[in-house]
Amino acid sequence: MSSLTLTITLSDILAVVGIVAVVFATYYLVTTLKKLSSMADKVNNILDTNKNNIDNTLNTLPKLVDNVNKIAESIGSKGDEVGDIVSSVNEVAATVDDIVSAVYDVVDVFSQFRNIFSKRGLK
Repeated sequence: MSSLTLTITLSDILAVVGIVAVVFATYYLVTTLKKLSSMADKVNNILDTNKNNIDNTLNTLPKLVDNVNKIAESIGSKGDEVGDIVSSVNEVAATVDDIVSAVYDVVDVFSQFRNIFSKRGLK
């Protein structure tokens, strides 16, 4: 009877581990590529479905940018006018404050005269 001897070396084990790693890496790569392909198909379907809307939006975009620029320029030019109006309002408020102060002084003077004459009338 002959005996059967099986010898496994370190290089044999590394070769088997390497082959298994390559198989798993290939499986992972194929699975990832399938998912990416499926996602690309979905994106293409969405783009095809909304082609008219996308084209209309892209055609309208320059007009919108022009309108925004015009609005920004208008606001910029109105900014100076708003500053002038605020200055005018401040001047009017200061004038009204001066008038109120003057009227208060006049009323105070009349009140003092009234008190003086009313005291004389009581004596």
